[in-house]
Amino acid sequence: MPLLRPSLPLWAAQSGGSSTRAAARAALDSRTPPFPVIPTCPGPTCACSPMPAGLDIDRTHNLNGSMSPYAQHLIISTGRADWTSRIEDEKDTAVWGRFIAETKSLLGRGGEFHDPFNNILISTSSFKPWQVAEREHQAGKASVQAQSEVDALLFPAFDHVRGLNLDADPDLPRKFVRSSLLPDPAHLHPIYKDLSEAERRAKTRDPDAGSSSLVRKSIEAPTILICSHGQRDSRCGILGPLLHAEFARYMEQRQDQDDTGSDSSLSSVVSPESNINVNIGMVSHIGGHKWAGNVIFYIPPTFTSQHHQHRRHPLAGMGIWYGRVEPRHVQGIVEQTLMQGKVIQDLFRGGVSRSGEVLRL
Repeated sequence: MPLLRPSLPLWAAQSGGSSTRAAARAALDSRTPPFPVIPTCPGPTCACSPMPAGLDIDRTHNLNGSMSPYAQHLIISTGRADWTSRIEDEKDTAVWGRFIAETKSLLGRGGEFHDPFNNILISTSSFKPWQVAEREHQAGKASVQAQSEVDALLFPAFDHVRGLNLDADPDLPRKFVRSSLLPDPAHLHPIYKDLSEAERRAKTRDPDAGSSSLVRKSIEAPTILICSHGQRDSRCGILGPLLHAEFARYMEQRQDQDDTGSDSSLSSVVSPESNINVNIGMVSHIGGHKWAGNVIFYIPPTFTSQHHQHRRHPLAGMGIWYGRVEPRHVQGIVEQTLMQGKVIQDLFRGGVSRSGEVLRL
C-alpha cells in the first residue's frame, strides 16, 4: 500500500521552523469562503424561548472544523425523539434497530465494506416512517414498533428510500450498502489507485445491486436536523426538543394554510414568502454534545431562492452544521441561512458538498 501524503501541519513541521507553520496557517486563513458568510447571528425581532440555565456548553473553542468528515449521512426514521445511547442496541426491539446494527456491521472495522476513507454517519430521526404515516392516514393510529419496513433519508444524495423490508429480503442491508453507501468510482480514494479493476469495483457503488422493491424519491425540501439524543448526553436532550419546537414555531409564523402536498412521513411546514416546504426533525448523536445545540441544514441541489431572484440557492446541494445554537438564534438562522444562503461564521462547525467534499472557513 503506498504511503499516505503527509497532512499540511505535518509537512510544515518537517520543513522546519515556525515561519513555515505561520505561512501555512496564513494560506488557510486567506482562502475565499465557499459560500456567502456573515460573522454573527442577528438578534431576534420576535419573542423566543429562554435558554435553559446550568448547561455546561463549551464556549471557548473555535467551532470551525469541529465537524468530523463524512461521505454520506444515513438517517433512519423512527417516529421517536430519543433512543438508547447506542442506537444499534435497539436491534431486538425495532426493525430499524436491526437494520442499523447490520449496516454498521457491514461498514465498521472488520466488515465486508469497511473503508476508512468512506465514513458513513448513521443517525436515527423523529420523522415518522412512511409506512406508519400511511397507516395512520388510512386507518388511524399505528405502532411505530410494529413497522415491517425501514425508511431512510440519505444526504447529501438527497434521497428518501422506502421499502427496506428485512423480512422479505434478509440480505437487504448488504444490497443497500452496495448500491447506495459506497463511493462512486470517480470518488474512490486515490490510495486505492494500484488495486486491480476487480478490487476497485468491490469498493465502489453498484446501483444495480439494490433491491427492485426499493422506492426512491428525491428530497426537494430543505431539511433541518437537531440533535436531541438525551440518553447519550443531557445537553442535547434538553436543548434538542426546545430548538425543534422553536424552529417549528417560527416557520409556522410564515405558514401558508394551503395544502402543499408535502411528504406525509416528514414533519413539514411551509413558508409563504418563498412557497417552500421545510422538513424539521430531531436526530440521534452526530458528535459534539459539548457544543449543543447542534443543528444541520441540508439544502437540496434544486432549491432556488426568492432573495436571489429565484436563482439557485447559494448553499444548494450542501449540508451546513451549526453548534452552540440557542433559541435566540433560530430567527436569524432561518432568515440568513435558509432564506438568503449566508453561513453564520461564529456558529459554523463545518459543511459537506454534494460530492462529499468537506467545507471549511
